[in-house]
Amino acid sequence: MKNYLGEIIYNSRQKENLTQDQYGARYSVSGPAIFKFEKGYVKPSLDLWLKMAADAGLSERRSVLLWVKSKLPDEYQEYIELQSAAVAESEAEYAKKKGKKPDYSKFETREQMRDQTEKDKSIPKGLKELLDDDELWALYKPTGHEINLMRDLFGPLGRGSKTAYREALRLIREFAHSF
Repeated sequence: MKNYLGEIIYNSRQKENLTQDQYGARYSVSGPAIFKFEKGYVKPSLDLWLKMAADAGLSERRSVLLWVKSKLPDEYQEYIELQSAAVAESEAEYAKKKGKKPDYSKFETREQMRDQTEKDKSIPKGLKELLDDDELWALYKPTGHEINLMRDLFGPLGRGSKTAYREALRLIREFAHSF
């Protein structure tokens, strides 16, 4: 598994000609912590990573994708293609497109969400299949906010099966509980 985060941290630190201790002091972490990040032994928290990535010149969207990819098991790493057109689009274009999509967090019932998914062209097929599956719905009960995240974070990455979106929902919940 490639250590994307570590490489970016290392290159950013080298570019500024800083020691690990000096670089770490910037973010209120120790030099040994920076060493562990660079080597891939430990991953920084999302909050810390976003600060480091912003200083390295990465967009927030790309930074989040890199962080999520670094947390996935090796067999799921291929689901996140960092060179895709969706990732390369500008933040302004993404925000404009995102503004046209329905906000599922405003719906109170499953029926309302289900009706909206029938009309919503931005819902990927695998996500729609997950939402239409009565058994999976009863088991996971995704919130509108989680549906928005799956559509907006994982949808642009390409085709995904119902199983892949179920795993995406698990990832979202795992990360939400780690903050």
